[in-house]
Amino acid sequence: MTDMSGPRAYARKMPVRSSSFAAKLSLGLICVVCGLCISGAALALGWIDSDLDGVPDSKDACPHSRPNAVVDAKGCEIRRDEIACLAPEGQLLGFCESAAQAAKNGQARQNKQVKQGEQVMRSIGESNIVRVYFAFASAEVSIDQWPQLAKVRDFLSASDARLTLVGHTDNIGSEAVNLSLSRQRAERVKQIFVQDYGVKAERLSLVAKGASQPVTDNFGPGERALNRRVEFIVEAR
Repeated sequence: MTDMSGPRAYARKMPVRSSSFAAKLSLGLICVVCGLCISGAALALGWIDSDLDGVPDSKDACPHSRPNAVVDAKGCEIRRDEIACLAPEGQLLGFCESAAQAAKNGQARQNKQVKQGEQVMRSIGESNIVRVYFAFASAEVSIDQWPQLAKVRDFLSASDARLTLVGHTDNIGSEAVNLSLSRQRAERVKQIFVQDYGVKAERLSLVAKGASQPVTDNFGPGERALNRRVEFIVEAR
């Protein structure tokens, strides 16, 4: 019987081990090279985000933001008191404006007319209020409304406040149908905050108003579009 534990048996096994080592070494070198290439490509495209605030370094005016800080489009932290002034307790969530900016925006709103089809949607009062608008008979939030949701998300990130989501409809349809639809709209907005933004569900309550609290008359499509909305009331902090 041949003794397979001797030097010749060991010698026959060596190439296998050497081959395995070479393969691992080659794979490691490939990974390093790929990593460098990816990093270089990311750097070239300006997608490096050192402080992980969602704004790439190439556009970040404040590249050393604190972890999890709420930042503006330039990457600079928004102070807690600036966020808080968006929403007095018990009031609808709205924007902060300096006196000069408020005057400027007020004049712009006074002159602004937005066409929708053949109708004209004229600016109404309280245009600084954060509102999410909906298509007729729909509870889905369209992509053009997500910037409004982002404002609410930033407020919730910088505040311990709870919000009441108030759903509304226009006057088309029965009272029962509109009441149900207004609740569906509030529920859909809450779902986005909880599932997509990670907001705790207990911070958000719902109220359905149907067509009972229009912000303008319902005489035309433009006016009715302004009434199909969800608003946000700031509750106890």
